Amino acid sequence: MKEVPVDEALGMTLAYDTTLVTKDGASVLLQRGMKLAAIDIKKLKDSGVYIVRVEDGAESKDVLFEWEITLTIAKSIVDTESIIIVQGRQGASKLYSSKPGLLEVNVQALIDFNLNQKVLLITKDRLHAVGQNDFIGMVEIIPFSMQRSEVERLTSTSKPIVSIIPFKYRNVGVVITGTEIYEGRKGDLYYDLIKDKCTKYGWDLVYKEIVPDDENKIEAGIRKAIDAGSEALIVTGGMSVDLTDRTPIAIANLGANIIAYGVPIKPTTMTVVAELGAVPLLGISAGGIYYSDFNSIDLLFTKLMAGMKLTRGEIAALGHGGISYNFKVV
Repeated sequence: MKEVPVDEALGMTLAYDTTLVTKDGASVLLQRGMKLAAIDIKKLKDSGVYIVRVEDGAESKDVLFEWEITLTIAKSIVDTESIIIVQGRQGASKLYSSKPGLLEVNVQALIDFNLNQKVLLITKDRLHAVGQNDFIGMVEIIPFSMQRSEVERLTSTSKPIVSIIPFKYRNVGVVITGTEIYEGRKGDLYYDLIKDKCTKYGWDLVYKEIVPDDENKIEAGIRKAIDAGSEALIVTGGMSVDLTDRTPIAIANLGANIIAYGVPIKPTTMTVVAELGAVPLLGISAGGIYYSDFNSIDLLFTKLMAGMKLTRGEIAALGHGGISYNFKVV
């Protein structure tokens, strides 16, 4: 590989991906392996590239290049049984979940790794809930090339830094509250939303019932959901302070261990996190309908489905960073 002025590169083979950056984002301008034509020379100059790397058949075995490095390192620092690595262009390999679950990141190991400042591991937040084939992160290189010995040092980690925690439970029951829905005055909007969440996360929706705002009927609906094989429950609506909001009362009357009533997150602050014996239970306000893309089902119920035991302290700490990307200030 050698560097030549772009005007002298006509007919030569491009040795790397060149980048085009516009207001719409970054993309590959010309791909590695292309034989450069006159129109390509113009494209390079128009994008500000006046010196290019071209192949000359003299590559050293002691040097690795961007397209080799990120793939090699990614394989050594992620759990390849739960994460799919897709070799990208422009010095990056993308990471995707191969199964639904929670993203597990050894944060201190990630920090220690990134101190090398040449190859960077970039992920979504730890315990971020993912479906199958969701994008979760990237391994990206800063320099164009590195010595093989440098790369080998970065691949010497003993345990994966990134993996997926699979969900422990699969069967979900839903009890939808609201006298206006029960009487047919208003259509239910929650069931389809929850069904979509179940599809995303690989859960089975095994029970559904609509009940009025009556604690006795809510209690009965929850019991029937458990009897039907629900390993975890979502109860929707009736979560606020109106006199007809009876859902928290019903959950308490059942003898559930209420870990939190009111969660410091936006949206869906009016959420109940509870355990009814061994069955995790989430009560969610009607706000989850408006904020369907991300709410306490994604943030909290997914953790319960993974078998995590949430504490009051952990829930209280959610106030730091609890304003979600999708929350709209009225």
